[in-house]
Amino acid sequence: MDPISPLPEESLKKKAAKGFLWGGLSNGAQQVIAAIFGVVLLRILEPKDYGLVGILTIFSAIASALTESGFVSALSIKKDVTEADYNAVFWFCVLLGGGIYVLLYTASPYIANFYELPELGPLAQFSFLNFLISSFGVAHNAYLTRNLMVKERASATFFAVLISNVIGVVAALQGLKYWSLVLQNLTYCVIVAALFWYHSNFRPSFQINLKPIKPLLSYSSKLVITNVFFYLNNNFLTAILGKYAPVSQVGQYNSGNKWNLMGQSLILSISNTIIQPLMTEVSQSEEERRIRVFRKLLSFISFITFPLMFGLALIAPDFLLLAGGGEKWLEAADYLRVLAFGGAFAVVGNAFSNYTLSKGRSTIYMWNMITFGVLQVGLFFALKHLGVFYIIVAYAAINLLWLNTWFFITRKSLHYSYWFMWRDVYAYALTALVGFMATYFWIDVLPHAVLRLGVSMLSMGSVYLGICYLFSKDTFVEIQNFFRNKV
Repeated sequence: MDPISPLPEESLKKKAAKGFLWGGLSNGAQQVIAAIFGVVLLRILEPKDYGLVGILTIFSAIASALTESGFVSALSIKKDVTEADYNAVFWFCVLLGGGIYVLLYTASPYIANFYELPELGPLAQFSFLNFLISSFGVAHNAYLTRNLMVKERASATFFAVLISNVIGVVAALQGLKYWSLVLQNLTYCVIVAALFWYHSNFRPSFQINLKPIKPLLSYSSKLVITNVFFYLNNNFLTAILGKYAPVSQVGQYNSGNKWNLMGQSLILSISNTIIQPLMTEVSQSEEERRIRVFRKLLSFISFITFPLMFGLALIAPDFLLLAGGGEKWLEAADYLRVLAFGGAFAVVGNAFSNYTLSKGRSTIYMWNMITFGVLQVGLFFALKHLGVFYIIVAYAAINLLWLNTWFFITRKSLHYSYWFMWRDVYAYALTALVGFMATYFWIDVLPHAVLRLGVSMLSMGSVYLGICYLFSKDTFVEIQNFFRNKV
């Protein structure tokens, strides 16, 4: 078959510019919708409901990574892509997804026995349909990604988030409990896959030929390993806690971590319109300009990340008190406070990891993710006798440590010194911490949670912006002008 004709260069430039805008707006809107409906679900559901679903997340996430097999990225960078390539990827993903689903379906009773939770069996068999459904949209997702159809992808995921959240809330109101969370996730997968089909010009045929898969696997295999460990790192604690802690406590942790990840995603959606073009410039610029461009990127990310994540830690108790309609989620607030501190450094570390990938050092990235995951597992078994809270504290400390690991990996190719690291990252973290402490020690004197929440954000924000203006006026004004120009 003939290669699918590439888009004209002018069209690519326009699509890229629109893509950054649509991607940022869509991601931000999705986080807002998820937050609103998440608050509603907090009031309806119990910690046990979140705990049961959280335990199963790691199985679905790893299965999804194996089913996708890195083909979206592999097809995006392939020089010439034909209908045969897309068709091979489609059938490979569907067949692999079907095989993995049969294995996990069969293993579901054993998973329930392992956790000593009988309700996990049928819940798992229904929940694991998510990655099987998603497998039908992998090739179409690759088509949209390769052709820079970001607007189409953004609209698909936006409507999927909106409709799935509505269905999840309706199901919860009907008393379906933890089933409503699974139904919400499956609805999202169905709508995304269907809309990817709708927007894509590719249609699979029944002439199944998997030979085009072989050259793609040489690139995608490392991505598969990396993605598997990425999901392991993000979901290991929830999964293992199901064995060693009450399921309600797992739900408390899962809920706190959900808001932590949502906060991180919101920040990334704000900065993604800047990260992508700047990372391209860093990769292609002259040596003497590379460090200047990267420092601007890092300063921008640090400037918005630390006050927002530390601010989330500050308001966590009052936020979950109000969102949950009472005190049933206050344990989750303790977890969220620590997770948000660690999450801030994870977001900043993302800039270093993206730079590593932009230089083609995917093997280093892969081994870094594997080492991080092994360290998390070791820390859990070393500290599990102390309880969940201290394990989370240790995990937050790992995120801080791993930011320095990324620094040491990239410092030579960037000619990036630790003094620059202090100026571009830790100065903002310290400033945000001062704003946090300047509010934390007196805010409890206010009698009402709504008042405390509003005053906390105003107080910490004022202290943070004031210090930034006094000690880093040039950077402050530059970022201010950037936002003004964007608006």
